[in-house]
Amino acid sequence: MTASVDPDPARDAHGFLAPRPDGRPVDHCFRCGAETAPGVALCEDHNRGRLSGPSATQMHATIFGGIVLGVIGFLLLANLAVRSAGPFAATVMVASAAADGAVTLSFSVANEGASDSVADCRVTRDGVPRPDDLAFRTEVVPGGSSVGLQRELAAPPEGSVGYDIDSLTVICS
Repeated sequence: MTASVDPDPARDAHGFLAPRPDGRPVDHCFRCGAETAPGVALCEDHNRGRLSGPSATQMHATIFGGIVLGVIGFLLLANLAVRSAGPFAATVMVASAAADGAVTLSFSVANEGASDSVADCRVTRDGVPRPDDLAFRTEVVPGGSSVGLQRELAAPPEGSVGYDIDSLTVICS
């Protein structure tokens, strides 16, 4: 087996990845692929006005500005969506228990805010929220007024905490 010898001695002297001594850095036109000077994106045929391309700082600043504007826009929309809601106050008026453990509950929800909004409510058994509590949304409650609601609470499953008529609470937000 014979070893092959590279006919170019300059390659051996400077290494495999080293630039050639007579080489020069070049870029290529984005449209046609013709060689251009370093940092030039378009050749003379495609850039007749000789407009320079944006610098890396300009590109990154534009992207950063877009991200900042997007976050500010999102926060403004979130503020508009939440600002008009409530606060809501709920008051239990009547609670009556059936023999099987079910409860009929009458309560009112007051919108203490200035604009009409929907309340998210939860009925707790003893004032402590649980994953299996009844959760619901009210119809639109006009700003500065209240609505009366009634809900039927099914008997809790066997082995879970039952309804305490004196401790039933309605929490609305």
